[in-house]
Amino acid sequence: MTAKYAAETHGLELILRNEAAKALNVSEMSLNITKFSAINEDGNEYFIIDFPGQNPVSLKGIASGNFIRSKSVLSLPEGKYTALRFYMAGWGNQFIYQDGVAESANSFDRLDFQIEDGFTVEERNATEVKLWFDFAPYQWKRHFKPLTDLFMGSKSQKPRLANSFGN
Repeated sequence: MTAKYAAETHGLELILRNEAAKALNVSEMSLNITKFSAINEDGNEYFIIDFPGQNPVSLKGIASGNFIRSKSVLSLPEGKYTALRFYMAGWGNQFIYQDGVAESANSFDRLDFQIEDGFTVEERNATEVKLWFDFAPYQWKRHFKPLTDLFMGSKSQKPRLANSFGN
């Protein structure tokens, strides 16, 4: 599924990874994205699109079946790209962990996602790109959390994020 052509859509599918999010078992992100860029193999950054006044965008893991479709990625100059960078506003950002606990992520101004196997922009190589996010799948027991909280009493959660990673 990585960087391969889908015959029926003439699209490219990219799997995006953020190792720190994976290590913290993040299953979903709600990000108020302001800008979006790609980083090539030489470390040069190319801005793809701005998101002025955007409402938070929900990014879910591969297991959910959700992806983001983009034609703007293909407007990049020809070359090999290794990462996508999302710049975020200082409000409306949230990480949701595999156990269903949500935590504010407003302290980050950007997040970098590595592109599995990278991807190459060539003249007329695809009509669109599907962006899949490699996040931890939700735990099935998260559905019972309200019930267990009722009987056991809700314990206040310590922040997991608290400066644990950044770019």
